[in-house]
Amino acid sequence: MNISEAKNIRIVSYLASLGYQPVKVCGDQHWYLSPLRDEHTASFKVNDRRNGWYDFGIAEGGDIISLGKRLYQTDDVSVVLERLAQHTGASACLRIPPSKLPPKSIENEMKIRLIQPLQHRALLSYLASRGINEYVGRQYCREIYYDVRKHEYFALAFKNDSGGYEVRNQYFKGCIFNKDITLIRHVYGKSQQHVCVMEGFMDFLSYLTLQVGKDKQVCIDQPTDFLVMNSVSNLKKTWKVVENYPYIHCYLDNDTAGDAATDTIIGLYGDRVTDESYRYIRYKDLNDYLIGRNR
Repeated sequence: MNISEAKNIRIVSYLASLGYQPVKVCGDQHWYLSPLRDEHTASFKVNDRRNGWYDFGIAEGGDIISLGKRLYQTDDVSVVLERLAQHTGASACLRIPPSKLPPKSIENEMKIRLIQPLQHRALLSYLASRGINEYVGRQYCREIYYDVRKHEYFALAFKNDSGGYEVRNQYFKGCIFNKDITLIRHVYGKSQQHVCVMEGFMDFLSYLTLQVGKDKQVCIDQPTDFLVMNSVSNLKKTWKVVENYPYIHCYLDNDTAGDAATDTIIGLYGDRVTDESYRYIRYKDLNDYLIGRNR
């Protein structure tokens, strides 16, 4: 079997030959408990039309070759092709043991000392380097001081709906406490007809900065709520919130993860969803568009 022949194998059929059945099917989208790790909520998706997969738990996806590499824990394509040939058409296969757990995350060792209004010139300078309007940054970000392994640090902090904080500075990107989405309403306590879905808070701040500059190429001409995912792994939480909106605007990244998340939301809510990423198609995300950094 060569690579071209392997890519013609239907991933859904191949997973069935290994003993994996979808937990849920929504049109072309087949949802599984991940074959790559242990989980209790299905977050591994196969788009049967595109014959591609994406695992939201590890933010990774691709074609059947990349899936084979993960399943068989090898970077040797010839080994993958051999295993694919062995199991194609087979009725069952033993489950592949999940890979070893990753090392303990540094976020688990972060201890907050102080959170205060944003004022440190180094952090404001960092925001300026990302093209963010200072007033916008001060309105939605805080200044956080924290310890890690007896060392002191400070960074921008963007609060999520579980009381956790997305933490950013020039050298670090992470989260303190619980990872969650952030829903920001245009009017406190009241939902709008429109919601804009952003992947990260820098995209959200970029949108507001563009809105201040009246950039009609990117910004919609409607009052809108905003949902910041803070990670594509929060996709399930995202769709449970956006299902209440008549108009859903996806401003996600122009990459595999962003495309997969947008594709999923469109698959669930159809014509109610607009993929707005075409507005910055030559750029990876909204912040790159804002500062003019091409892909």
